[in-house]
Amino acid sequence: MKKKIIVQGCLGAIIGVSISFIIPLFISMVIGDGNYYPVALEMQEVYKTQLGAVQIQVVLSLLYGVAWGIAPLVFQIERWSLLRQTITHLALTSLSTFPVAYLCFWMDHNFKSILIYFSIFFFIYTMIWIFSYMMIRNNIKEMNRKIKSI
Repeated sequence: MKKKIIVQGCLGAIIGVSISFIIPLFISMVIGDGNYYPVALEMQEVYKTQLGAVQIQVVLSLLYGVAWGIAPLVFQIERWSLLRQTITHLALTSLSTFPVAYLCFWMDHNFKSILIYFSIFFFIYTMIWIFSYMMIRNNIKEMNRKIKSI
């Protein structure tokens, strides 16, 4: 399991940092003024320089990627109930996402924005969880059907 954690964490880190460059590239292309905007302007103001802000964003994206990379391993702990796995996974992902979103200024820094952020996060998480649950349930039904036909 330790090897899986290391591999998943490293893969997540690479993906996290990659996404932290791909999204600003896409946003910069949509803005279309010929400039590259690697970080939110508010983040650049807080950290004094664009380079400083990018460095902070890269470190945060790396840690964010590690958290999201290892979070699915929670579902491989067979002695845990699905409820415990889900709550643990939700806690890992939401508690790693919020500080990064806040520190990188992906949201406004006020109570209303934080409430909206968590509402959207939990809604998306719930929809993905329900979809995944239904897919797994259908796969189990199909396997049982095949076993019965043997």
